[in-house]
Parts: sequence; C-alpha cells; structure tokens
Amino acid sequence: MKIINYTENINTPDKELPSYFSHYYPDENLLFFDIETTGFAALNTTLYLIGVLWYEDGQIKIRQWFNDNGKDEAALITAFQEFCKDFTILVHFNGLGFDLPYLKQKAELQNIHFTVDSQLHQLDIFKEIRNFKTIFALDNMKQITIEQYLGIIRTDTYSGGDLINIYQRFVARPDTEKEQLLLLHNHDDLLGMPQISGVLNYTAFFNRLSAEDLEILSIKPDENNDKLVIIFQYPDYAFLPNRILCSKGNLFLNASERKATLQIPIIHDTLKHYFSDYKNYFYLPAEDIAIHKSVASFVENSNKEKAKKSTCYTKKTDAFIPCHNTDNIDTFQYDIADKHLYQSLDTLTNDNEYVITYILQCLKTFN
Repeated sequence: MKIINYTENINTPDKELPSYFSHYYPDENLLFFDIETTGFAALNTTLYLIGVLWYEDGQIKIRQWFNDNGKDEAALITAFQEFCKDFTILVHFNGLGFDLPYLKQKAELQNIHFTVDSQLHQLDIFKEIRNFKTIFALDNMKQITIEQYLGIIRTDTYSGGDLINIYQRFVARPDTEKEQLLLLHNHDDLLGMPQISGVLNYTAFFNRLSAEDLEILSIKPDENNDKLVIIFQYPDYAFLPNRILCSKGNLFLNASERKATLQIPIIHDTLKHYFSDYKNYFYLPAEDIAIHKSVASFVENSNKEKAKKSTCYTKKTDAFIPCHNTDNIDTFQYDIADKHLYQSLDTLTNDNEYVITYILQCLKTFN
C-alpha cells in the first residue's frame, strides 16, 4: 500500500470551505472522501484507492491510500477507518448509495469490523440535491455534471470506468504514468467535492432558511392585480451560484445569488370556507350558507336543513392566494372536492412576519 499526501494552498475563493458548512456545522470536523474500484460488486472487484480531503491550518490536505499491488484492500480499509476517528462528519457524493455499502461489504470479506458508516454523521451531497434535477434542468446528477453546472473545470478527463483497465494494466506492469492517471482522477474528485458543495446552498435556500434569514425588499400586486410580487434577499450561506427560474402550480420563482422574486397568483372570486364540525350546523338553501345550531334555532324549520359535509360552508368574495399551511388560518375552496386551498390576500399583506413564513412555505413546495 502506498500513502500519498498533498497540500493545497487556499489561494482562490473557490477553494475555501463553503459557507454552507461553516454556518450549519461550525463546530464539526469535516472529512470529504471518495473511493475507486474496478466495479460495483464488492465480492468480485478490487478496491484500489481511498482518498480523503480535510481543512487544516488554513490549507487543504489530501491523503490517498493506494492499493498498488492489488492485494492491500484490508490495509486501505483499516488505515481509512483509523484516520476517520479524528472527524465527526463524513462528506461524500452518493456515498450512502455506493461507497459506504461497498466498503462495508468489502470489510466483511476481509474480517474487518467496519464502523465508519455508523460512528460518523453522514452528509451525502447527492442525496441532498437529487430532487433538484428538474430545477437545474440537467440530464443527470452525476458529480461531473454538477461540476459542469457550476463551471468547475477539472484536470482529469477520465471516468471511473475508463480507469478500470488502466489499473489492471498497472498492477500487471507498474509505471509512473498509469499511477499518476489513477491518482489524479481521485484527487480531482476530492478537490472538486468542496467546490461542488456550493450546490448545497440550494438545499439551504429551499429547505433550511429560517424566518430570521429573510429580508423583505418589496411586496405589492403587479400592474394587472392578478399576481402578488414579493422580492426578498437571504444570507451568503444560501448564495445561489446559478440563476434558477422555476414554477410550481401557479407559483413562479426567479432567484440568483442573494436575491429572489416570488410571484403568487391572486384570485378574485367568491369561495367557500367549510366548517369541519358539520353536525353542529344547519344549511340555509335560500342563502346558500351554513349557520351554527345556536343561531339556527331562530330559523323556521322549513327554511333550514341539517348540514352535510358538502353544504357546511360560508362564502366570501375577496382576493385570494394559494394556501400552503392551514395552521391558524381560514382556508377557502371552490367546492369540497377541490384539492386546492386558498387564503385571503389580507392575511399576507397585513402581517410582515407572516409574509416571511408564507415565503418559506412556498419555497418548500418547489422540491
């Protein structure tokens, strides 16, 4: 087994630890890792490289354990597992889907008790962002595709599949050129991982922002009064490197860097608010509304009937917007079978704190 160490100076902003990590995991020791194998099944393939990257004393450190003779799988796993003891979070790209299950099975074959998957908190970049494929308008969510989406250029031009044959030829007849190709691919995967971690900002933007993170810059209807336009900004740890333009239902979102515009449809109509405890209500056919039994006692029996779920409502003519959370809010529908819920526009425009809550609810609907 060969051990290779590198030190990279943080001389450009793209090499700094992304603000996503420093904000959400300020007191954690982060370790990025990636493996290289000759196939997917641990039983009949070879683990030939494990690489890790971490930040220390203002520098990027990289270590690789290289199975240079094809026989040192156990040594690689043991060295990696021992090294992990000084860290608390393991960061990877699809590590939960491939790397860790592969290592665990390979460790079992080597009679090694593997605990890295359970003793460290796992942060799988792929798992965090896989639902954003449509938002990013990408064909796939492979690491190299994400790198291209973020404008990251790597030196290595080989895929993991291309290197299988190179490794097999290296083991048969070692030479420096083949070794460098094998090491470079893993090196660039590792070096690219903190850089592509900028994509986690989209996770922060859609799922992890809090009310304290948002600042409302503007809220007003458009010139036709059929859309409510909200412009807001958010912190650096949700900085979006690429602009996103996406819609969900009638919501439209335009966001880039630290500023976003959310367009919400305004419906001017008469809608119904349904009461859940319909057994306590009477329906008045002439007025086409339901009233509580305490009031209905003053109405002639010929003018009322026991309310059903479908007739237990009151009506309101107003300006409405889609409702995404029914907590402590009156909701309205066109009829009881309507799956879309609405709320009065006044509930939003009259309460700036609730505007922020509403924005956060809207963002979660996009993924």
